[in-house]
Amino acid sequence: MEKIKISSPAKINIGLWITGKRPDGYHDIFTLYHTVDLNDYIYIEPYHKLSVSSTSPKVPENEENIVYKALKKFEEWTGIETNYKILIEKNIPVGAGLGGGSSNAAAVLKKINELEGSPLSEEELMKLASTLGADVPFFIKGGFAKAEGIGDKLTFFENRFKEELFIIYPNIEVSTKEIYSMVTENILTKKEEIPIIDSLLKDLEAILDNIENTLGELAQERYPVVKEVMNTLKYLGYRPNVSGSGSSVYVFGSPNEEIERICKVKNWKLIKTTLK
Repeated sequence: MEKIKISSPAKINIGLWITGKRPDGYHDIFTLYHTVDLNDYIYIEPYHKLSVSSTSPKVPENEENIVYKALKKFEEWTGIETNYKILIEKNIPVGAGLGGGSSNAAAVLKKINELEGSPLSEEELMKLASTLGADVPFFIKGGFAKAEGIGDKLTFFENRFKEELFIIYPNIEVSTKEIYSMVTENILTKKEEIPIIDSLLKDLEAILDNIENTLGELAQERYPVVKEVMNTLKYLGYRPNVSGSGSSVYVFGSPNEEIERICKVKNWKLIKTTLK
């Protein structure tokens, strides 16, 4: 086998509500996930042991990397040794609420499973993925989905949106764990109060009219620069949303020259892309 290259897409959360806190410390959520045409690229080749590294100094290597953990789980579940050298070329910002690490884990799991003769079904891959983190099961399929539970109860939709959007990453990493630690009883939402119903899900404008992001609100409290990005975009007439727990903020449509100028001055990363 020669070296192969696979892609690993980002996601955005279109709305995110916290519906409860569980005895195990995790939180129940309701969110809509959609993959975005912003990709890391991952190179895989045979090796004498498992090795995971990245082009970004912000990404941990080997045992500390979620891809390494995913493949060790794969070994436990299948009894197959994963002796591969894996290099992650990072394009998705780190600590941005765009699911980069989770996507990397899912992409590599799927590919290694295929290379090893598909010992795990898609359903089994999803179960394995759910032991790694809340976003990982979604990336096994990707596209457009509704997520409940800790993100592991997924309903995938046939339709995918293709809209243009831009993402602003204010060059700060947000700790999802820290944001969740700020959750209090009074900001929980009863499931029946969430205004997203299946009849809305073919109309992106209708969805956007009905969303909020509880984690995004907390991220703005904790990290003033996230609030600054949101307020800047609102002032310029846009309708911004935080993705996940931040730090990235996205807007459907194209950025104007003023936004491009502000991003340069503030050293915020501006990414133009589309849903996919």
